[in-house]
Amino acid sequence: MSEQQSTSVVTASARNLISPSLQFANYMSLPIPVIGNDRLLFAFLVGRGEAVNPELGYQIWPPSLLALFDAEHGRFHELRAVTPAYFSLDQAVDQPMGKGVPPQEKSTTDYLQNELNLFQCCDSVITAVNTKQAHQNDLKRFDDYFRLLTEETLLPYYQRLCMAKVE
Repeated sequence: MSEQQSTSVVTASARNLISPSLQFANYMSLPIPVIGNDRLLFAFLVGRGEAVNPELGYQIWPPSLLALFDAEHGRFHELRAVTPAYFSLDQAVDQPMGKGVPPQEKSTTDYLQNELNLFQCCDSVITAVNTKQAHQNDLKRFDDYFRLLTEETLLPYYQRLCMAKVE
């Protein structure tokens, strides 16, 4: 990936492509590195997120879309419809899974700094993978920041995707 095609640029591209096009898609996950056919891809989970009941706060539903971007060039690769069964999970698609990180929290200085650190770690992983260098330390740092930023209810989905083979 060139310096101009950093993880943050790919994430911005994903948001700009997906958000205006899909009115029901209220959340998009952080970038998740996955292995495609002979290449590294970024996966983004997309789904419904909203505060329907003020007492419960911001809730998220199972992802309904999986967006894939080529890590080397930062280009859109594929958008597929998914259900929990795609991830071998047994959840109702029409029921909220639990609390998510509300949009206003994602704009705080702490969140944005941790997101920047995550993107830098992801860029290091991509560079290491592309040059066939060791990347376990970078993956560990990526995982640490990812856990700080992520919605707990999406962890089962993330665990099934992170560095998985996506065909």
